[in-house]
Amino acid sequence: MTSKYIRSLALLLCAAFLGCLLAACGGAASSPASSAAPASDSASASGSSELPSSTTEANTGELNPGNFDENSVFSITGTENAFAPCLGWGPGVSGCSLKSVIAAASLLHWAEDARMSSRSPEAIQDAFYSWYDGLTDNQQEGFAEAWPLIKDAALDLLSDKDSMTGRIADAGLDADTLPGCTLKNWQALQSVLDDIVPETNGEA
Repeated sequence: MTSKYIRSLALLLCAAFLGCLLAACGGAASSPASSAAPASDSASASGSSELPSSTTEANTGELNPGNFDENSVFSITGTENAFAPCLGWGPGVSGCSLKSVIAAASLLHWAEDARMSSRSPEAIQDAFYSWYDGLTDNQQEGFAEAWPLIKDAALDLLSDKDSMTGRIADAGLDADTLPGCTLKNWQALQSVLDDIVPETNGEA
């Protein structure tokens, strides 16, 4: 009786021990799966942290082309045509009085169309030099000599157009379209040119 009891107890202990072993093995088997999940989550988190960075770098929606256009030489167009009437004559040349009015009218319209008062001085300089640097030495000197006459004619058109009625008509210009420029747009152009156009007639 006692030996049967002992055998039964031994069997129960063995069964319990086997059960513990199986439970331990089952836990070990499930461990990789559970540890793999955080790794996956980590990879996912890592991937999600990289996406915003690359998206930000590729986003060009915040670029403001308006700033580029206002200050870029490429947005100031028509320079060559505007300055064309300023060449081929100078002080003392026959008809220079009328030619100065024609040149002034051309530059006034250009200053208005290009909205010079909204441009930086550097942008206006670049636009001027894109034309001026392509001239011959004689043409550059001729423009420098003509500039004071052109400037005076432009200021007369802005301040006292009525006194220039005869010159405007003789120059073949339409008085109704003149001066065709605000004072601030002309002054923005004139101030830049006054600084960079070489003085002539022996002046320093």
